[in-house]
Amino acid sequence: MSFGRMNFQQSLQVLLQKKLCNIMPKPILIYDGHCNLCIRLIRWLEPLNQEGQEYRVELVPFQKADSLIAQFALKEEELKATLHFIDEQGQVYQRMAAIEKLSEKFPLLKLASPFWKAGFGDALYNAVAENRYKLFGCSETCYISEHASREP
Repeated sequence: MSFGRMNFQQSLQVLLQKKLCNIMPKPILIYDGHCNLCIRLIRWLEPLNQEGQEYRVELVPFQKADSLIAQFALKEEELKATLHFIDEQGQVYQRMAAIEKLSEKFPLLKLASPFWKAGFGDALYNAVAENRYKLFGCSETCYISEHASREP
């Protein structure tokens, strides 16, 4: 089955149906679609995410992830504050753990690994996350990656 021109909600429904059948086609990164820092990360990942006609990781803004929020019992306040990475087994990772799991799919991110390996990764992540709108600004519109909810 191909997602082709399905709308975002239809695509998420198909993705969730696969999860309900205990099949996670690929990992999911949930980000803040209004955060300019998150948007920059997503735009940087997009060309690296391409794998032939498919994507390695689904890139979904939390503002458009109601079904995922319900399915994985995610808290909206936490989604507003930090990246979430859901692996193929349905395990949810946050903050630097999410970045570390993401780096398994995008090895260039491992260049930053001394920060999270040194033990102050979450503290650094939290400091940046708490001030990201002041430091990087906030987009008026939610950025939705084209790399979301496509069937492998």
